[in-house]
This record gives sequence, C-alpha cells and structure tokens, in this order.
Amino acid sequence: MQILTRNEAKHRAAHLHVSAIDVVVDIRDAQDTANPTYPVASTLTMSSDEERTFIDIAGEVTGVLLNGQAHPFDDDNDRVWVGGLPVGQTFTLEIRALARYSRSGEGLHRYTDPEDGEVYLYTQFEPNDAHRAWPCIDQPDVKPEWTFHVIAPAGWVVSSNGVETDVEEVEGSGALRHDFTATRPLSSYITAIVAGPWAVIDGGTWRGGASDGGHAELSLRLLCRRTLERYLDSDDVFEVTRAGLDFFHERYGVTFPWGSYDQVYVPEYNLGAMENPGCITFNENYISRSTPTFSERQRRANTTLHEMCHMWFGDLATPSWWDDLWLKESFAENQGASAIATATRYVGEWANFAMNRKIWAYTQDQMPTTHPIAADIPDVAAAKTNFDGITYAKGASVLKQLVAWVGEDAFYEGARRYFAEHQFGATNLQDLLVALEGASRQELSSWKSAWLETSGPSTLSASWVTDNVGAITDFILHQSGDACDGALRPHRVTVSTWRVAAGTLERTHSFDVRIEGEAAAIDPEGVLSVPGGAARADLVVVNDDDLTYAISRLDERSTDVALAYVGTIDTAITRAVIWASLWNAVRDGLLDPRRFIAAVLTAVPTETEPAIRDRLLLFVSEALSSFLPGSLRGHVHDQVLATTIRLSRETEDSDAWRSYTRAFIAEFAARGAQEHEATVRGFAASDDPDIAWRARRALAARGLVDTGAIEAWRNADGSGEAARMSVEALASLPLEEARSQAWEAVYSESLSNDFLTATLAGLNASSWDGESGIDSAVERLRSYWESHTIGMALRYANGVLGYGLDIDREGSVERSVGLLRGWLDAHGDAPAQLRRIVLEHLDAFERDERVQRRWKHDQ
Repeated sequence: MQILTRNEAKHRAAHLHVSAIDVVVDIRDAQDTANPTYPVASTLTMSSDEERTFIDIAGEVTGVLLNGQAHPFDDDNDRVWVGGLPVGQTFTLEIRALARYSRSGEGLHRYTDPEDGEVYLYTQFEPNDAHRAWPCIDQPDVKPEWTFHVIAPAGWVVSSNGVETDVEEVEGSGALRHDFTATRPLSSYITAIVAGPWAVIDGGTWRGGASDGGHAELSLRLLCRRTLERYLDSDDVFEVTRAGLDFFHERYGVTFPWGSYDQVYVPEYNLGAMENPGCITFNENYISRSTPTFSERQRRANTTLHEMCHMWFGDLATPSWWDDLWLKESFAENQGASAIATATRYVGEWANFAMNRKIWAYTQDQMPTTHPIAADIPDVAAAKTNFDGITYAKGASVLKQLVAWVGEDAFYEGARRYFAEHQFGATNLQDLLVALEGASRQELSSWKSAWLETSGPSTLSASWVTDNVGAITDFILHQSGDACDGALRPHRVTVSTWRVAAGTLERTHSFDVRIEGEAAAIDPEGVLSVPGGAARADLVVVNDDDLTYAISRLDERSTDVALAYVGTIDTAITRAVIWASLWNAVRDGLLDPRRFIAAVLTAVPTETEPAIRDRLLLFVSEALSSFLPGSLRGHVHDQVLATTIRLSRETEDSDAWRSYTRAFIAEFAARGAQEHEATVRGFAASDDPDIAWRARRALAARGLVDTGAIEAWRNADGSGEAARMSVEALASLPLEEARSQAWEAVYSESLSNDFLTATLAGLNASSWDGESGIDSAVERLRSYWESHTIGMALRYANGVLGYGLDIDREGSVERSVGLLRGWLDAHGDAPAQLRRIVLEHLDAFERDERVQRRWKHDQ
C-alpha cells in the first residue's frame, strides 16, 4: 500500500485538471458473499501539462482506455501509471478494475444481517479510501463533478451524492441500473454510494433558501436495515434535520447546493457519521432497540447537525490538504453544538459539550503527542490519526472563544464572505482569516499565532484579598502558559462569585474579563471593594459560561464548597464548568478521587441535565479504576454499587433508571460483588435488550456464566447487535480455552472491524488472572499495523492497549508502563502514527501510576 504524501498531492494538483468523473459500479453479484470483488470503471475527463501521471486505485486494473482506445499502463501498488498523455489537451481516461468488498469499514463495506440474511453495502472514504472503491484522483483539492451509475440487484434501494434520475433493467441479468445526476464539484473522500434492501422512511420535503436568493426543495429520507426500521424514532430525526436546515441557511448565506438529503444508518461503521452530500452515513448505533434516552437522542442530534454543517464547511469549501482539517471539523463541532442549543429542544448542548467533548480535548492536549490545531500533516497516514480531540473539540472551543472575542455578528458575516468567495473550491487557513478580518475589522494574525499555532491548554485561576467585613480587593485573573510552551493567549471570559444561602449556591456578581497577558483585573470598578459588596465569596468560578479553552483551577475554599453544593446551582453550563474543573483536578492528582466520587453520588439524584448526570457516572467509573490504587478501591466500589442500585430502584424517571442501572452493571463487571449477583442475573433476563446484554457481558467477565448460556442468549435474540455483544461476552470469559480462542480469532483475519473491537474489549474486561496474552499482542503491534488497513490497525492497537493499571497488583506496572517503554525503545523506526498511539497509551498509564501513588501515600 502506497501512502499519498502532501508533496505528491500538491504536484499532481498543479499539473492536471479533472473536470468530471463518471463511475459505473457493478454490484449485481454482491449477495454472493463468496465473491470478493466487483467490476468498476471510472472515466475521467481531464487535461494535463505532464505526459505521465498516476490514478489511485486499490484493485486489480483490467484495462485503461485513452479517448476510448486501449492504452498501456503500469499497475503499481494502489496506483496505475499512465504515460503518453496528450499534453495541453482535454481527454478522457477510462480505468477499469476489479475492486474488493471490505469488512474493515473502509472502501465499499459489505455486511450480512444475521437476523434475515440480507446483504447491505455502503462506502466510507475519509481521508483517502475512495480509491478502494473506484479509480479516482484521491485528494481533497481535486474537485470534479461526479456522475454515478450503480448496477444492483432488483429490489435494492440505491443512494448516492446525486439525485436518482433513472432506473432501468440491465438486459438479460435481472439487475437494475440506477443513474444519478452529476454533482457539483466534489472531493473524492465525500463521494458515496449505499445499496441494499434498505428500509426507507419518507420525511417529506424541506423548502427554503438563503440570502443568496437561491431556493432548495430537499427530499428528506432516512434509510436503515429492515430489521431496525421499527426502532428508528424518525420524528425526532426529521425535527432536528428541519431545524438545522433553517439554522444554517439563515446564517451562512448560501443555499444548500447538493440536491437531496438522505441520512443512512449503516452497520459496522468506523465513525460516528460522514458528511457525504446527499447521502450522509451514520453509525447505526444511533438506533437503539431499547427506548433511547434523552441523552442518546441529544448525541444523535449533535451528530446530525455536525454533519449538516459540513455541507458548507468541508463540502462546499474544502480544505486543500489535511493540515487544515480543522477548517471543517472544528467548525462542524462548534456549529453543530450552537445549532442544537439554539434551534432544537436540546437546549443544554453547551453544558454537554463542556462535560464531554471538551474533556476529550483537555485530555488529548496534555499528552506528549499533542499538536497545534493547524497541524503539520505530511501524508494521509498522519491525517488518519489527527481526527482527534485537538482537531475536533479544542478547535471548536477556540472558535467559541473567537465568537466571544469578535462578536457573533462578525463571525457569521465572515463565514458568509468565506463561502461566497470559495464555494466549490479548495481553501486554506489564510482564506478564512481574510474573511473574518474583513467582517470583524480586527487584525487576527496574532490571534492565529496564539491559538492555532501553539499546543497545550492555558491555565486560568483567580486570587483576591478579603478584609474583615467581607469586602474583596485585588481581585485578579491569572493566566499561566506552563502547559502550552509559555503561550499567553487572549481570552474573554466570565468570572462569577457565589455564596451559600440556605443550603443553595447563589450568584452574587458576574464580570466580563479580557486577559492577554499573565494577569488582568477582574473587578476594575471596585464593585466588590465596598464593604458587604460581595457579602463573602464562598465560590469563585473562572470561565463561567465556558467561553474559552483553558483549564480553570478552583481555590481550596471554592473546591470544598463546589464539592458540597455544585448540584444546587440552577444554571447547567455553570455546573458543567465546575464539574470539569473538579475532574481536571482529579486527573492531575490535586483532588482525592474519593471526595470527587462522594460528591457525584450526592449530586446526581437532583441533576436535571441528563448529559451531565450521565457523564458524571462515567467519571465515577474512571476515577475508581484509573486514579485509585487497588487497596483503596474496595470501600468505594461497594459505595458505588449500593448507591447506583438504590437510585435505580427509587427513580421514576426511565432515563435516570437506565443511567443508574448501566452504572451499576458496569461496576459489577469491573470488580464483582457476591451480594449483587442475583440482581445482575435478573437484569440479564430483562426484556430490554440493552440492559440484558450489559448484564450478560458482566456475568461473563466475572465467570458467572458459561459458553452455552451466552450462545443460547445470542441465538434467542438473533440480531446483529446480539452477534457483536456475544462475541465480546465470549472473549471476556475468564477461562483459558475461551481466551485462547479469542486471541486466535484476532489473528485469524476472519473478524470484521466491529468483531475485532468486541473481541479485544472482551479480553480486556475479563477477570482472568492467568497469562493475559498482552505481551505477545504488543509484540505484534508493528507487524499487524504494517499488514492491515489503517482502520483495522487502529482498532487493533487501541484494543490491545485498552487494559488498566493497578499499582497494588503484582506485575501491573511492568505490563503497562514497562512493556510500552520497552516497545518504544525497540521500535524507534516504527511508523510515526503507530508510535504516537503507543506513546499516548504510555502517557495514560504513567498518569494513572502517578496519581495512584499520590493517594496511596496519602491514605
């Protein structure tokens, strides 16, 4: 496999122009899963000022035609080189090939539904896997118009980027040919087809336009496997979709140019979703066979609007190369959250962002592998590992700060200028800055340097002096750049003061503060210096409203008050900011995890924002398993089990019941407890498939069921979800034979992407005390990486290294910290992206060890 480099892509784009690509994909025999390939042909209309170039194709090339005549070629490992091109003229180049169906989620993926035996196909390409499905110029700055023709079995539904114009029978075959309209200029990584006996849910037509005077009439459809149709709550999806289309048309000034709006929920997906215009694909895990909770619907809504934003940021105006990946992902992350909070029922989305996505950013940004938002991406392999918390969540947070700094009106005016100037083109950072500077009338080069070209989080804190009558003086906001190479960034933040009154925290004052150096006055007017002005400050919240990207530190008094009373604050975003500050303190070894867990268990019963409640329960699990040594876990473990099952039994809220029950089962799976076994067995017999399979996997991990029971559950269910979950349960059995079979399956090449992940998750969840197999799996990291697609290699590496550390368990530190240090020393010449993954897991292990030792010595 050859990896496309930035220099190669730049050279190719400079010397050729591709105006159109016509693709014929013949999948009429796709239901024969013994057949690994399908015929495909791409006809490129192009010109070149060089006599020789290459076309990307990861298949067996069967012929090349230049202007309709057979032409010689060199097939060179994912590339076909063609010489003798008519320099300076427009010509057609047809590449015919046999491409392979995928089970890795890359290229054209084929899935067989175990419930009814039906076959489904979908494509997934980012960053450059389009050439796994059809010949093309597989780089983002080459944007031809695409026309797709798909020959598929009769009875199948086919969707693509264009609008279907004609369906006709292929003579003598019983198959049908589906023809689609030509797209507007489009990058290869967002071309798409899906095909299969999909269930189709019609959402009617959305009509509207933007300030450019355009008008769109979009047919809204949802597609999913037939066996999932009855579980898809389509009314909610369509409601969010319509709200998003209204939101983005009002703000972006360019009418939706892509013609249709299919949203397709696909199996065995490597991502959450993909923004293929006209044919947006989503992970079918967004469909629940149980009743979806408010938080689950909110996550789906976020993803829905994230992908919709991409129709403009990414699809309409496309980053020229993956260095500027943030130009689409950071914007979609930010604008998706803004749209959902503004235009839908999920008004607490920014609190959800602060508690979930932003924590991802802080975690990623403190690793030794962190990088600037505007990253250096030399090739597409580096791009694949840059779809991370920096590019998504940090970038989105920085954009939220930019909006606060220049104002919302200026931000959207800049976006409209950007789209008007660069629609259907390829762009870079400077293009966007020119548009934003013109709209805001502010110089942004220093902002760019501070925010986009440095790495690591800023740290903000406050200090003050209180006199004997409660007046506050010398109220100062401090900025430290120690965690970001000394960078002192411009921040606009809200600092608030709070007091406890009748057992409740009440805000007393709120200050709008700008800081560009090490310090800034919070109260320059001296409001708090008047005796009794603050009537004491029990809690000071830095970065209230979560406007900027910085780790905010609470002082000692504020920490104590927050742990006791944060749940009484009536503003969700403030609660989220405080919980995030407390969690960062836990991760940094500044706050005892036991105090944090106790505070969470006290606060969650009254938490009104479902996303905060659910995230807090996940924090409890991580705090217990990662930041406490084994010798200190027992009492806390018992406390978590007792509290979550009590709350599960007491609550009348079905969403809260599911959250507490999941937390209880997860904690039982991690450490077990004999007195709760009967309760978990009861959940395993539940009619709710989500709860039942969680309980079954928990029982398996504790060795409380056998292979026969798991297989009986799987056979009684029969669904694709049951197949995947049973694979995880079987791999988690703490039995030598079960583990041996699981590792054998990992290396057998027989597992799909989802089954590989499930198997490795089961192996890591097992309570097995014998030989783990991890040493051998780590030793195989490099060989696996170099012999598999990057999607499968990422799943293998992260799955193999997904185990935990306990400084009180013999050999645990050696198996984690020591093993990975040894691997890095022995593989200095390993691929940079693989070394990055190992370094990140090593960093997490070292943090766990450091924090565990801190509290072991302080018990």
